Amino acid sequence: MLNFNRVGEIVCYAMLNFLPYLFAALYPFRYQFRYSKKIMALFIFIITLVQVEIGLLDVLWPDINKTLLNLVSTIVYFVFYFWAVKAHLGKTLFTLLMLSGIANFIVVCSKCLEGYFFPALARQPFRWSYSVVMLLVQLFILVPLFFYIRNIYTNAIEKETNPVLWRYLWLVPATFYLLGLYHLYGNTKTSTEIALQPENTVFLLFINLGAMLIYHMVVCLINEYHKNSGLEMQNHLLEIQKLQYEKLTERIAEARRARHDLEHHIAIMTGYLKGNQLDKLSDYLEGYRKALPDDSAILFCQNTAVNLLMLYFSQQAKEREIDFSVHMDIPKQISIGENELAVLLGNLLENAVTSCSNQTKGERRITVGGKVNEESLLFTIDNTFEGEIKRGKDGIFLSTKHGGAGIGIESVKQIVLRHDGMFEFEQRDGIFYVSILLKLS
Repeated sequence: MLNFNRVGEIVCYAMLNFLPYLFAALYPFRYQFRYSKKIMALFIFIITLVQVEIGLLDVLWPDINKTLLNLVSTIVYFVFYFWAVKAHLGKTLFTLLMLSGIANFIVVCSKCLEGYFFPALARQPFRWSYSVVMLLVQLFILVPLFFYIRNIYTNAIEKETNPVLWRYLWLVPATFYLLGLYHLYGNTKTSTEIALQPENTVFLLFINLGAMLIYHMVVCLINEYHKNSGLEMQNHLLEIQKLQYEKLTERIAEARRARHDLEHHIAIMTGYLKGNQLDKLSDYLEGYRKALPDDSAILFCQNTAVNLLMLYFSQQAKEREIDFSVHMDIPKQISIGENELAVLLGNLLENAVTSCSNQTKGERRITVGGKVNEESLLFTIDNTFEGEIKRGKDGIFLSTKHGGAGIGIESVKQIVLRHDGMFEFEQRDGIFYVSILLKLS
């Protein structure tokens, strides 16, 4: 039978071996939980109890398969994590496997140090000495690791990168994780016997140092990629601003010329009127009306980024003889960043212009709508198209420019999910309908 002190030892170990890593794994996705913080706290409490129960089974049934218990504990942890976080699977796998590899090293290192300082207790599972040593090792490793995750790693995870990239990046920590598991369980010795041998701790130390170096290189590459993408986006916005400035300058010049010529037009029309030449006056007025400067809008909405995008793509549509109509009411200040709006609308409008440009017959038309409704931002983009837009087996629209899924659509989906929104794509009667809803916070 277990006494109160023994239960306390098991509870302390279970919490130390679970909660710090769960917190570190959840932090980069703290804005992408499927449920509210209160419900998440309840789930974490329940899953912690499950981990405690697994520890109790280990002590109550000494003959139970330790490897099987560890496998069950890991599966429960993984299932809860993927169930609680709604993010790209590659990102969650990368994070979870990275921290799991570090957790395995801390367990082995703690047991090795316990064997050195408390040799009498080291071969007994979940003793107070193990928890004390583990706490010290965690303070030495996890505290700086958390600051790294908060200040550098999370920044890379939250960035919008090519989703295809994350489909393969998770294989890097998976390789190191499996290598560590094989070293621990791929022989006839028990995990405790392996952990008590210092050479195994040194081996896992170098494995994890090499792994962390590679993880950091991946993070740096992602940040560099995003930095370059940001510079490209800024150049793109500068081009749009230049186009708006040139168009505005052209309008001002046209207005000045019209004002200068107005006196001559008035003189001619007055002459026709005095001579009672109404037919000639009517023809002259019609010709004058057609000669007036283009009065298309240069201000689609108050939001600078959205207005620039509308101006840019209206010009693109005009050059391709596409009817481009905008019904936009977006205020100047909203909680969604200009870069995200540029990626969101830029990808969708680029796809719409490309789709209309590929039409060989029929009307070419793009209709864009947008408004702020209470605490939500709504966008609709409808465009005509010709032929058939193909979907993959998972329902994702396939790119017409290359094989596989459209990267632009995937980037749009990631932005929508990050803002707890909804998106809908539909094709019907030769028109492709896009509806986007983003929650404003």
